[in-house]
Amino acid sequence: MSLSTEQYAAAMNDLARGIAAGRAAPALQQLIVRFETARAGVPHWVQCAEDLLRMGHLPVAGALLESGLNRWATATSLRYLYGVVLRLAGQAREAEDMFREVIAAEPLHADAPLALAFLMREQGRLTAAAEIINDVWKRLPRTRLGDLRTLRFLEECQRHAQAEELAEPILASHPEDADLLSMTGSIALVLGRFGSARRRLRAAVEKDPRQAAAWLRLAHTHKFSKSDDPDLTFLREAESRKDLTDDARTAVNFALGKALDDLGERAEAAQKFRAANALTRSRLSWEEHGWQRFVEAQMRQRISAAGLSDDRVVPVFVVGLPRSGTTLVASQLARHADTVNRSELNWIAALAANLGAAPAANALSGAANLYRAQLRQDDAPVRFYIDKNPLNFRHLGLIAAMLPNARIIHCRRDLLDTALSIWSQHFAHEDMNWAYQFSDIASYARGYQRLMQHWRQTLPIPIFELDYETLVADTPGTVSRLRQFLGAEATTAVADDAPRAAIATASVWQARQNVYASSVGRWRAYSPHLPEMTVAFG
Repeated sequence: MSLSTEQYAAAMNDLARGIAAGRAAPALQQLIVRFETARAGVPHWVQCAEDLLRMGHLPVAGALLESGLNRWATATSLRYLYGVVLRLAGQAREAEDMFREVIAAEPLHADAPLALAFLMREQGRLTAAAEIINDVWKRLPRTRLGDLRTLRFLEECQRHAQAEELAEPILASHPEDADLLSMTGSIALVLGRFGSARRRLRAAVEKDPRQAAAWLRLAHTHKFSKSDDPDLTFLREAESRKDLTDDARTAVNFALGKALDDLGERAEAAQKFRAANALTRSRLSWEEHGWQRFVEAQMRQRISAAGLSDDRVVPVFVVGLPRSGTTLVASQLARHADTVNRSELNWIAALAANLGAAPAANALSGAANLYRAQLRQDDAPVRFYIDKNPLNFRHLGLIAAMLPNARIIHCRRDLLDTALSIWSQHFAHEDMNWAYQFSDIASYARGYQRLMQHWRQTLPIPIFELDYETLVADTPGTVSRLRQFLGAEATTAVADDAPRAAIATASVWQARQNVYASSVGRWRAYSPHLPEMTVAFG
């Protein structure tokens, strides 16, 4: 006797009704009796547990799996799902043990190593997570989907060097795959391997012109110095193509604007940037009043400090408007051996959304521990950890309450230079929907200025006010003052491998060159061609 599809559906319906009526335990017991009577096998127990998880009934799924494991203790499919339940229930150590037991019993299990890697990533154990993913890639049968998933996971773990090691064998297996060419080109670009990046990105758009990100990143693989640059010709030809998506056409215009700006062709660069921004803004929405309401809510908010200092981990937040020098500051500080740049983490905004306006002390403390784990990770320990997400300025009150030993470096830059630089970039995040029209940029900047003035007056942790113009005029002296502000030792050696550090922002090219001051006052060259810019900033 076996359980038919109709019998299974009826059993699940009865269970769902029992759960809805607040009788989960007896309803589950009734389902288990029906399973036993029909001699349902492991696949039915697995399907039922998966259905319960999809419906959000975590405790019931856990109880079902415990009952199933009493019957089939060695069933790896049940043990794997029980590990998932433990992970979702916050029992990380028990979940890890369960996943490891599954892998030991079934080394080629397709899902347990991935689940273990994701669990470790949640805990900040990114090096260990990346090693597991690498091992899975080597041991399991290779597929295109598996290759994409492996590269994406390593990127998300900021293990770009490890991803690059896999790039060539992956491309050897899929030489015509535009998605893989674009992804591996982006990885090479982040690492500063501009030649490899250019070859892969150009191949990606040649094979599939819909690869919008590849068009844009192609322009960032080098500084254009000649009007007959083959990539400039290639980008100009792309303008007349009929097979581009709106996203790809937008990217081509941003790329052309960047290339023409390199060449000093301001009038035509402004034309391309204007077209790209108009295309982008037509598909996005941003509401000034909503932003102002957010600013006012932050200024009213009072969060009681509940975080405890951990002097072994000093969080350093480099904040300000985007394109105000945050990447340059972070990369200069990270040249010292006692400092690591974690680039632009997205944890603070996520924690703020999860905690709400008045978080309880235990929730605040837990969030602080989670964030420190993401800073600390599991590589060689240092003292200072940089989060250079510029938009963290929105949540400095929360940061001060969670992390009382944090240090804030506020990057300021001439507002017109900043606005022009923002308007010249494409940002693939909804938090930047205000970046495609000068009047919106000006409105956002006013809210930013109000909020930073509020933080300066109210925060219990120090803020270093850093002018971009001062940084580029005297980089060594400014970095020395910054390190003194952080409390760092003056004699700490500069890390030898700092120039190879991954840079995953629009400053990927500039940050690898010698510091230069030519972008100071850049807006003046554009003012005749962008009257809306000077009108917006008055």
